[in-house]
Amino acid sequence: MKGIWTVIPTIFDENDNILYDEINSLIDRQIKAEVNGIVLLGTTSEVSTLTDYQKISIITTVWTKYNEKIKIMIGVGGNNTKEINNFIQETKIFCHYIMLTVPYYNKPSQEGIQEHMLYLANQHLDKEMIIYNIPGRCGVNLEVNTLCNILKESPNIIGIKEASGNIAQIYETIQKTNISVMSGDDSLIVPLMSMGAKGLISVVSNVIPEKMMNIYNLCVKNDFQSAINEYNHVHAVCNTCFITSNPVPLKMILKRLNLISSSKVLLPLKTPIGNQQIDDQIESIINLC
Repeated sequence: MKGIWTVIPTIFDENDNILYDEINSLIDRQIKAEVNGIVLLGTTSEVSTLTDYQKISIITTVWTKYNEKIKIMIGVGGNNTKEINNFIQETKIFCHYIMLTVPYYNKPSQEGIQEHMLYLANQHLDKEMIIYNIPGRCGVNLEVNTLCNILKESPNIIGIKEASGNIAQIYETIQKTNISVMSGDDSLIVPLMSMGAKGLISVVSNVIPEKMMNIYNLCVKNDFQSAINEYNHVHAVCNTCFITSNPVPLKMILKRLNLISSSKVLLPLKTPIGNQQIDDQIESIINLC
């Protein structure tokens, strides 16, 4: 696994109905930019507030239209291992890869995380998977030694999306494993690829897919100075996408660019109304997009 993979937001109308045509338009834009793949049911997709019916509807709808046009990965997570297993069983035929998030809320030990991952991976050896480590949302960090233990027994785990922000840990992961390490932070694409990461699972590429692909391609060529120069032009966009909880600002930007018709997010997320600081920051980066 390598390249730029874009996590697709779920677009809703004001009555919380999913706007599939607008999701399709966003995916078409990614295909045109030649990104390497898309991710459904990620944090950016507001997966935590989707019903199982909505999740399956999104997966099957996108798979039917796009499975021969672009690689598709689905995010799978939760705090009930057996329920997650059942969900994977039901949906794995509608994706090329599965992304397993470290369990959240339970705050399991390293041994618990290890057994959770081993159980799920080994129940579905026919499906290639990556692990998603994001301690800021899960409350626990997947340590490098635990990951190494998992990899010894799970040959179908081929990568990790690393969003710990811990550069030393990510470097150690790159050095100690032979899987694809993917940055989970847009702003870290250049430093992590300079250390051997294989790409980025991105939020910002929803807004500027060609520019993120250009940065990635420069890194592949080991032209990191040019990659830094290119990143300097998009740094403000990266910052703005995370000025408040993802995907709130992303949707506001996409609407401002007329790429979607509604920036609606589902509670407990809330689109800010009348927040001049956020409005001004979004307005300031529109010409960069």
